[in-house]
Amino acid sequence: MQVTIKLATREGAAHVSGILAGFTLLAKRGELTLRVQDERQGSPLAREALLETEIDGRTVVFDLMDGYFYNDPAAVLALFRRADVVFKRSFSAEKNRQFPGDISAKLRPLGLNYYVTCPGSPLEAERSAKSRLKQWALSTRCYPQDFEACLTRVRKKPRILFLTRLWDPEEPAVRQYPELQAEWRQVNADRIELLHRLQSAFPEQFTGGVSDNACARQLCPELILPDKLTGKRAYLHRMQHTEICVASTGLHGSTGWKLAEYVAAGRAIVTEPLRYTLPGGFEEGKNYKTYTSPAECETQLRQLLADPAAILAMAQHNAAYYQAWLRPEQQVRQALRQLETGER
Repeated sequence: MQVTIKLATREGAAHVSGILAGFTLLAKRGELTLRVQDERQGSPLAREALLETEIDGRTVVFDLMDGYFYNDPAAVLALFRRADVVFKRSFSAEKNRQFPGDISAKLRPLGLNYYVTCPGSPLEAERSAKSRLKQWALSTRCYPQDFEACLTRVRKKPRILFLTRLWDPEEPAVRQYPELQAEWRQVNADRIELLHRLQSAFPEQFTGGVSDNACARQLCPELILPDKLTGKRAYLHRMQHTEICVASTGLHGSTGWKLAEYVAAGRAIVTEPLRYTLPGGFEEGKNYKTYTSPAECETQLRQLLADPAAILAMAQHNAAYYQAWLRPEQQVRQALRQLETGER
């Protein structure tokens, strides 16, 4: 199989990292021949988390954007029009119908997304050995094995984790979108309320807070965590020693990065309702519990804490889902299989 990747994104590089890693790992195993074209200079797609590929003569696009918000809609639509298939991270049959022409018929659900890379990835290859070592030391380089730590037993007092961030609705780029500003304010308020509630309800078992930024310093300075807890590797270590992880679905209703990381680590998960279709039988009750309010989140956590067997079963279901659908090379394999079989 011949695969050409047309690397156009700059700002969205972290979002496409997992797909790049998947193609790189498959090329290393001899399952495909990979070529990368650097098209970032002057590209109208530089601010989008999109990856255009040519796979055995077909144009296949991987859309890793949050929801249906694009920085340059005209450039994105032009790409979708010339594509044969578009694998979309945020996939809603209802919202897909809003695309013009035959674009909606080209869309396929891609699934969860998070930052993960591997040695030899195009994003890694352009760094010097010294630069890669520095990035690792700064806890920003994460490989598949950094997440994989399937839960095998549950403590008598299981631990709960909720690490999050706030979004500044007064950012210049957001001020022109009143609806987006309102969404950001509501997201911030919900996260602050949930953190206070969980701290009060589970003082001995709960670890949580927000990362430091100007918005957090203004709204909830008491919830800001020190860098030693929010640095990537420190966070991964804490996640792997936690039984239950609380996640939010992120902005624009997208499936937030931490949800995917919790699946990769094989944790039990309590999250807001998922708005988008995920492939592979990722199911409520089996892979996660949902909450629609801070009070309901507390209730779901109490139910899990009273049932250690349910915690372990959920973690094991997530570990299995990761191996079949979310590990970087598996996510790409599943997409390639759909291309071969014509499945939707």
